[in-house]
Amino acid sequence: MDISVREIIEATGGELIHGKGTLRANSVSTDSRRESRGAVFFALKGPNFDGHRFVPDVLGRGASVAVVDSPVIGELPPGAAVVRVKDTLSSLGALGRYIRGLYNIPLIAISGSAGKTTTKEMTASILSQSRKVLKTEGNLNNLIGLPLTLFGLDNTHRAAVIELGISEFSEMERLVDICAPDIALLTNIGRAHLLTLGSVEGVARAKGPLFTKLGPDKYRAVNLDDPLIRALAGKDGRQVTFSLKEKADVRVREYSVEDSFGGSAALYEVAGKDVTVRFNAPGATNIINGAAAIAAALPLGPSLKEIEDGLSSFSPVHGRMEIVKVDGFTVLDDTYNANPESMASALRTLAKAPGRKVAVIGDMLELGDASPVEHYEIGLLSGRLGVDIVMAIGAFSGEVANGASAGGAKKAEAFGDKEAALEAVKKTVKAGDSVLVKASRGLCLEYIVEGLKTSFREAV
Repeated sequence: MDISVREIIEATGGELIHGKGTLRANSVSTDSRRESRGAVFFALKGPNFDGHRFVPDVLGRGASVAVVDSPVIGELPPGAAVVRVKDTLSSLGALGRYIRGLYNIPLIAISGSAGKTTTKEMTASILSQSRKVLKTEGNLNNLIGLPLTLFGLDNTHRAAVIELGISEFSEMERLVDICAPDIALLTNIGRAHLLTLGSVEGVARAKGPLFTKLGPDKYRAVNLDDPLIRALAGKDGRQVTFSLKEKADVRVREYSVEDSFGGSAALYEVAGKDVTVRFNAPGATNIINGAAAIAAALPLGPSLKEIEDGLSSFSPVHGRMEIVKVDGFTVLDDTYNANPESMASALRTLAKAPGRKVAVIGDMLELGDASPVEHYEIGLLSGRLGVDIVMAIGAFSGEVANGASAGGAKKAEAFGDKEAALEAVKKTVKAGDSVLVKASRGLCLEYIVEGLKTSFREAV
């Protein structure tokens, strides 16, 4: 990245209040603690922080430019520039939109209540067989992360696959405006972020602009099995469809899922031609995620061989249905995040595993008033699926444990914190067990996985 202060002012609508407009920046920073030499630093604000406090320090350590929307207290080095804007977060997005506009490459934007990260990885894997692809890394999928991802664009990229995550109304409109997608995919609409979005219908309204803000010359990848998505897509504009059940541009003709946390295989019909794929990662959800990825990539013309090789070489993101072999038993690490749909899917994968089935379930956050019922229902499902032991963690652990007992689990316990739960899990698991660990990101249940790896020998 190489950008001038004048370009920053043009993109953000700001004004130069210190330094020279001839300076240039080679990167973007929003974290004062990280190396920012030569960067443009955006002084963002949050409930518990204000980047304006650190502007003199960041500029003193070599940042070229600071973008601010409030007065800065302290001495500013003469060799740096300061640009004042109305709002630093909006300006960060505006600069991301400016950078996106410099590169005339196709951009695929992917969102949904579950499966968006996996589908993003699959789509990027397909396209990477024939071109260099920029993709979202980690959780950089929001109003801060999206611009930071776009700042990674350069002249060698031939496509971009971007994940969009929201939790509030109006966020999707802003994200779409920043990244200007050519192809949009919604994986599904489910019960996520109900605290702020209210209902499944609210989720659909909040995510809908990914489809509705696209022009008629852009593509929508439409899941025909989700009626809410079909309604959002309408019948206008260009569409690529995918389905497990119906005739579509990408249709799952046959599939099988291996037991014992094994992989899965699918026969896809792609525009009338067959493609057979074997996934190395566990779980039936890879089947429909694979269909979604093919549909998203299809307008860019991948060959059948590129589709097959891209999906077959896909590997799960760390903490997403990741298999960890630990001294005689197996851990399925799905600690990256959770909502009712993804939790149910993970439990169904656990149900196909060998030996005793142990589910370590943490709270699913941001469900609002629906939280008690949703957690009870997940516990109930775990018992009905044949999970032997349920160890629940968090504010709604009691509801999960009660549901598990009602569903027929042999043992169900509730823990208020993960430290106590880890000690109990270590005493419970034994050789031959299959252990699922899953919760929302805020519970940090990788602590359980790492604790098991430390206490027991990890297989190499």
